[in-house]
Amino acid sequence: MKSDIMVIGTNQDFTKKALDFTEQYAGNLPKKAHLRIRLVAEELMNLFRSITGEMEAEYWIENESNIFTLHLDTETIMFAKKRQELMELSSTKENAAAKGVIGKIREAFELALLPMDEREAMLSRYSFFGFTSADSMNSTPEDVWRMSDYIAEVNKSDDTEFVQEAKDELEKSIIANLAKDVTISIRGDKVSMAVVFDGHIS
Repeated sequence: MKSDIMVIGTNQDFTKKALDFTEQYAGNLPKKAHLRIRLVAEELMNLFRSITGEMEAEYWIENESNIFTLHLDTETIMFAKKRQELMELSSTKENAAAKGVIGKIREAFELALLPMDEREAMLSRYSFFGFTSADSMNSTPEDVWRMSDYIAEVNKSDDTEFVQEAKDELEKSIIANLAKDVTISIRGDKVSMAVVFDGHIS
């Protein structure tokens, strides 16, 4: 079952409205799960508001047997300031400019907003844990970033200072601990972020 669509913009104070929208749709959840999905939605809204430049996205929620997916859908765009920031990322494997799990998710989302040629150049130059090319029945290829793949890459990497810091951030992260997964998919000019929450968690 799908909710209505709510249009949000980075230049608007939409957080309370979006949280009320989420709570209303998840109203049948037990109190603890209800609180947790609100926390996940709040993290998602804060992440979206932190993106450089003005943009709009469609926010909607899907529920399949109390597995909730919080969606943000938008189109690829590019701002001169964002391009400069991305191109100034550290050329080291760690990409230290992005701190914590939310920082990595934001980084992946901002990368997805680049024009295809610049996005491919960034992917070839730097290490972005979690980006893969997904098989698609559609003629348009799709690239996908998954938080679960990022976590797996961190956990199997050599125990450097960066990896230990990443593991510490994963332990502290609200979204890493409460969401089943986060995916960012790019298909043509469409960019979609999906945060999966299990409403069965007690």
